[in-house]
Amino acid sequence: MTDILSSKLPHSHFDTSVLPPELQFDAWREAINVMFDARSAGGEANGFQAQVDAYLLGETGLGMISAQAQHYDRSRSKLGRDGIDSYVLQYYLDGSCGRRDGGNDSATRPGDLFIVDAAQALSTSTSDSRFLSLVVPRRLLAPLLRSPDELSMRVMSGNAPLIALLRDHLCALYRTAGQLDNAQAQAVMPGTLQLAAAAINSAVTESNAGAVTQSLFSAICRYLDVEITNLTLTPQGVASHFGISRATLYRLFEPVGGFFHYLRQQRLRLCHGILSDRSQGHRSIADIAQAYGFLDASNFTRAYRRAIGMSPRETRALALEGHANPVLSVQAHDWRAWLSQIR
Repeated sequence: MTDILSSKLPHSHFDTSVLPPELQFDAWREAINVMFDARSAGGEANGFQAQVDAYLLGETGLGMISAQAQHYDRSRSKLGRDGIDSYVLQYYLDGSCGRRDGGNDSATRPGDLFIVDAAQALSTSTSDSRFLSLVVPRRLLAPLLRSPDELSMRVMSGNAPLIALLRDHLCALYRTAGQLDNAQAQAVMPGTLQLAAAAINSAVTESNAGAVTQSLFSAICRYLDVEITNLTLTPQGVASHFGISRATLYRLFEPVGGFFHYLRQQRLRLCHGILSDRSQGHRSIADIAQAYGFLDASNFTRAYRRAIGMSPRETRALALEGHANPVLSVQAHDWRAWLSQIR
C-alpha cells in the first residue's frame, strides 16, 4: 500500500489558451467563481489569457497565477453562500492590484504583498498581472496575527525586510513544490506560517524567531547558488547584501560547518555535476576546478575526494556509464476544489 505521506503533492494546471478566444473569459469567470466574481477590464472578443499552476500543501494552496486586467468582487451574499474562510496572500510579481475605491497609493507595485480576507467583502481591480498566491485557512493563521480581522485589501511594501523574506521563501517553495512529497510539505508549512505572521505583524517575536532565522538562512543559500561562480564573494559582501552583520552571517552557518565550508562544499558539488556530465567531457579537470576557485590541482583532488567519496578522474570515468533519472509524473487535481475546501 502506498504511504500517502510519501506521495507527491497534488498539482493542478489551468490555461485558457487551449480554448477558442470567444470562450476564454467565460471559462476563466466560471473557474474563479469559486471565490470571486470577475469582469474583464478590457474587451473579451479577442480572447482572455489566464493561467493557474498550483500545488496543494496539506491544508494550504500555493500557486502562480497570470491573467489579463480584470475586476474582482466578493460580495456579502457570496460570503454567505460559499462559507469560505481563509486568507489569500498575493505577491504581485508583475502588474498591480488595488481596491477600486482607493487611490493610486492603494495599489501594489511589483514585489508587494496584497492580502485578501475571504471572510470580508472585496472590490479590486488588476492590471495585466502575474502573482504568487498562498491560500491559508483562517484557523491556522489568525491565532498568530495581532489584528486578524483588519487585513482585508491591505497592501504591504515589498521593500520591507520581512515582506521580502516571505516573498523569497514562497517563491522558492513554489519552485521546489514539484519535488516535495506530502510529508515534506507538512514539515515546512508550520515555519512558513510563522514567517507569514512575522511579516504581516511587522515584527519578530520569540515564537516565530526560529522560522525567520531559517528563512533568512535559506535566502542567503539561494543567493550563494546564484553567485557561486563569483570568486570575489566575501562574507562581508554577503552580509551587507542582506543587511546583517558578518557575525550574524557566521552564526547562521555554524550548524553547517561555517560559511566558507558551506561555500566550498557547494562548489565541489557543482564540479561533481560537471564531471558527471558526458557533454562536458571536452573541459579539463583543471579548468573546471579553477572556474570554482580551486587553483591547486592536488588540493582540489583531496577536497573533492572528501566531499564526493571518489576522485575527479573516477567521476569522469563513471560518467560514461551514466543513466538519466526517471521523470516522475504528478497526478493532476483541480485547484478550484481546493479553494472551496480550504477553510
